Amino acid sequence: MSVQTNEKQDRFPVPLFALFFLFYAGQAIYNTYVNLYLSSVGLSESQIGMTVSISTIGILCAQLFWGLISDRTKTKNSVLQLLYIGAAVIALIFYLNSSFLFLAAAVTLFSVFFHPLMPLQDNFALEYLEDKRWDYGQVRIGGTIGYCLTVLVIGFFLQDNYRPIFCMVAAFLTICRLICLKLPKIEGFRTKENKSSYWELLRNKPLVGLILFNLSFSIGLNFYHNFYAIYFTSDAVGGNSSLVGIMMFASSVSEIPMLILIHRITEKLGIKRTLVMAGSVTALRWLLLFFLKTPALIVPVNLLHGIGYTSFSYCIITYIGKTVPKDMRATGQTLNVLIGNVVSRILFGLVGGFISEYMGADKMMLFSSILIGAGTAIFVIWSRKIKELSDGVSLR
Repeated sequence: MSVQTNEKQDRFPVPLFALFFLFYAGQAIYNTYVNLYLSSVGLSESQIGMTVSISTIGILCAQLFWGLISDRTKTKNSVLQLLYIGAAVIALIFYLNSSFLFLAAAVTLFSVFFHPLMPLQDNFALEYLEDKRWDYGQVRIGGTIGYCLTVLVIGFFLQDNYRPIFCMVAAFLTICRLICLKLPKIEGFRTKENKSSYWELLRNKPLVGLILFNLSFSIGLNFYHNFYAIYFTSDAVGGNSSLVGIMMFASSVSEIPMLILIHRITEKLGIKRTLVMAGSVTALRWLLLFFLKTPALIVPVNLLHGIGYTSFSYCIITYIGKTVPKDMRATGQTLNVLIGNVVSRILFGLVGGFISEYMGADKMMLFSSILIGAGTAIFVIWSRKIKELSDGVSLR
């Protein structure tokens, strides 16, 4: 019996790999092309910025709500299944109207179901892999492959016609729900008998510091994903939907070697040095995007994405998974996304839209470079005082 159990634990979790593949394939389509669709139906960059900010209010309310529900529910699978099918259905309502107010409402409603899926999937995967030989990065690579293949193929398929993207997103999310039905059940740990205090999250100084560092990191990343493609396809640069696909492919394919190696890198360097490396490389990436105006030069610069984003997200996700009490891990993951990603969207969605429209997206890339550079310097100084992150100590 024990031999069978060991064989089962050693078997690569193909369904979980496929879940990441399909979800990030859908995310590649939506995140890359939704704002190009909004622009194509007549919304200005200021209106798109307003849409980003309005939708973020919905995300703000939804992130912690779904995290709390996931920790409290009988099985975390049921929450994922609800979010998959809800986002799939809502994706189709984009076809009903193309007015600014309607599209702002549609983006907001879709975001309430779609954006919480990423941290909840990460939490589910960490719980699922806890007693198995496979590392989170080895399974999460499925998402990277799905993202980079899809964004490349869809870029050529669309030919600057972005209307089909919502049917595609709905199809991918529906298949995700079907796969989730077949995955082993992961229980919610938060019960009356097993109930940690939420103050434990806020008293965890390394965690709070990492989340605040993530805020400075995410501001540039959110602006890049929301507005840079519009700038890239403008007359200032001369790109098109196919080149956008190639650019995003370069970004996502660069994650693959990092996901394979990141566990060894953090074992050798520790969290602190890995995060400093990620912040420094990201600052360089945004600075180069400020100076460069030619697609042939811009595309290869985005190969730096893997070193920056993959290292950064892996460190924070695995730290939460290993240090936060089991009954609050989903809440911890969503808190990280809430502060890091959602707050940055609120602060700079609207502001970024106006700056992009009236000053140019390249100016925002310069600001993003300065911000993450300063954030990295502050993190270096602060982390010296935190024992858990000092002297290259890793997540051992």
